[in-house]
Amino acid sequence: MSDVLVLTRDVPHPPNAGDRIVTSGFVRGLAARDHAVHLLSYGGDGDRSRAAALSDPCETVRLVSDPGTSLPPRIRKLGNALLGRSDVMRMFYSDAYRRAAAEAIRAVSPDVVLAEHPYMGQVFLDREVKRAARAADARLVTNAHVVEYAAHEAYRDLVDDPLARLHLRHEIPKLRREELSVYRASDRTLVLGAEDRAELDPHVPGPVRRQRVGLDLDAYDPAPGADADGARLLFFGSYEWFPNEDAVRYFARRVFPEIRARRPDAEFVVAGRGAPDSVGALDDRPGVAVVGEVADLGSAVRDAAAVVAPLRVGGGTRLKVLESMAWGAPVVTTAPGFEGVEARPGEDLLVADAWSEFVDATVGLLSRPDRRERIGRNAREAVESTYSIDAAAAELVENLGIA
Repeated sequence: MSDVLVLTRDVPHPPNAGDRIVTSGFVRGLAARDHAVHLLSYGGDGDRSRAAALSDPCETVRLVSDPGTSLPPRIRKLGNALLGRSDVMRMFYSDAYRRAAAEAIRAVSPDVVLAEHPYMGQVFLDREVKRAARAADARLVTNAHVVEYAAHEAYRDLVDDPLARLHLRHEIPKLRREELSVYRASDRTLVLGAEDRAELDPHVPGPVRRQRVGLDLDAYDPAPGADADGARLLFFGSYEWFPNEDAVRYFARRVFPEIRARRPDAEFVVAGRGAPDSVGALDDRPGVAVVGEVADLGSAVRDAAAVVAPLRVGGGTRLKVLESMAWGAPVVTTAPGFEGVEARPGEDLLVADAWSEFVDATVGLLSRPDRRERIGRNAREAVESTYSIDAAAAELVENLGIA
C-alpha cells in the first residue's frame, strides 16, 4: 500500500463537473486498490459536508481557505499583468495553501504527491515544499487535465473582442512560461489526451504519460428518455471553462439556425452552471432555451434526441462527451471535441470536420431514430470497455509508479 497526497482546487464531490469527475475517479480508484489517499483542497465552511462525503475513500481531507479576490476581474487581470504574472496561475495561488502542502507532506510522508492541474502544482516550485518532498522521498506528479496555454492560444485565434485579444496576447506568454515550469519541476506529468502529450513532450524533460479518466458507470443509467424521439438537442457544461461559452454562442448564432431551417421543430437546450450574460441572452433566439444547472442531468441527456458538443477549442478529454456516451446518448462533436476520446467516429459518435458536416450529421440523426439508438448503444459499450474507474486506476498506479 502506498500513500498518495492529492492537491486539488475544489473538493471533488459530488462529481458533477469535469475536474471533479476526473479527480473523484482517481481517488476512488486508488482507494479501491488499497492505497491511502489524502486530500488537500481549497474550500471553506460551506464545503465541509462535501469533504465529509469523501471520508470513505480518503484517509484524511483538509481544507484551505480559497484564495479568491474581491477585485473585479478586469482589475485583477491588469494587476497581474503589471506584475508580470499569469492571471490564470495566480488565481489559484496562496501562501496558505503552499504552507499547508509542505505541512501535509511532512505529516503524511507520501510516496506520491499528485497535483490536479498545473496551477495546483505551483507549490512544487517552492523550496519548503521541495525540501519536504525530498525528505519524504515523495514523487511529484502533475496531472495537466488540459494544457492551459495551448487552449488559450487556440481561443486567441477565435475571439472577436479586441480587449479579450489584448489580454490573451499578454497573458499567454506568461501562462506558458509558468505552466511549463510546473511540469519541469514535476518528476512526472500526466495528460488526458494524445494531443497534449505531443505538445508537452518537446518541452518537458521528465516523462509525460497519457492517463485515461474513470467514470462511475453505475451512476449513468442508459435507459432511453421519454422525449428521445423528438428533435431536442442538448449542450451541457460548466461555463467557468471558457471554451464552453465560446461553443454555445457560436453554435446558437451560426450553426443552429441552419439546423432549424431544415428541421423547424428542432430545439437547442443549453444547460450548466455559471452561464454568463452572453449565454443567457441566447434564450431569446428562436428554438433556444437556456435552463441553467439542472437537478437531474441524466434525465436531461436521456430526454434529448442528441447531445451536441460544438467545441472550437480542444485539449485534455471532453468529459461532457464521455458522460453523454455513458448515458447512451448519440453525440455530435467537432475534431477539438473529439480530442482525448477513445471511440470510433461514425460508430460510437459522430465527428464533423466542418460546420456544414455538423449540420448534416445532426439533421441526419434527428431523421433516423434507428441510427440514434445504434450509436447510443455503441457509445455506452465503448465507455464501458475503456473508461471504468477500475481501468483508469490500473493505468494510474502504473503512471504514478506505485503498482
